Amino acid sequence: MSGKTGIIIIALAAALSQPGAGKQPTAPLPAPAAKVAKTFLRAFTENDRDTIASLLPQKRSNLYGPSPFAGMPKLVKPRADTRTGAIDFEGKMSDRNLPSKGTIILRLVEEDGVRAWRARQLYWYEELPPEAQVPDSSPTAEDRAQEPAIREAATEFIDAWLEADYERMDRLTFHWWEVPRDQPKWVRLKGVDLTARPTQLDGLRIDFTADLRVARILPKDVSGNLWLVEENGIWRVRPLMFSFEF
Repeated sequence: MSGKTGIIIIALAAALSQPGAGKQPTAPLPAPAAKVAKTFLRAFTENDRDTIASLLPQKRSNLYGPSPFAGMPKLVKPRADTRTGAIDFEGKMSDRNLPSKGTIILRLVEEDGVRAWRARQLYWYEELPPEAQVPDSSPTAEDRAQEPAIREAATEFIDAWLEADYERMDRLTFHWWEVPRDQPKWVRLKGVDLTARPTQLDGLRIDFTADLRVARILPKDVSGNLWLVEENGIWRVRPLMFSFEF
């Protein structure tokens, strides 16, 4: 991961994915689930994609899981900045602990000589902080020309989720966990606290606070959440519904 890319990820995750405002109830956290969550977070901070891949569900129905959307949400403000796309959503969620709005992040890829937008990550939030480095607008004419394709890709992706068509979802997803990245030299995970939350979706939602050291000496607490699902008696992490807030 380049320094610039790392900064973008830090700023993005810092601002996003804060389901459920205010005090929330807790749920039991099985020790094996806690171990998987900690291993995943450490692997993420180290860009250890092999370990990350080993912790993901094998079945596509578990990889993506039931739709968090109760119906097709309102999709607004598509925008692109070179290879990164974003579009905001608002609507009723299947899990009442999720905020009603958020952002889908997309990546522009090339498949068989054709460029296509693929969903990379979903974030929920009550209010998007100003420091979030999500594209605010499409800066160039070429970027603006991509806005209809971004809306179409997001609509198709959510439609596949609502239909529980996980094969189609897989084709419409950017598999970020399969892209090799160099280990960052500017951040280390020192420790992490985990809290399980009840969810109406299957699996287990875990909120975390991680103790990082940035540039080896600067302490930084970060928060985020991830969803785990039990598959054949083993806890695994869903890669799309994961955020690491810096």
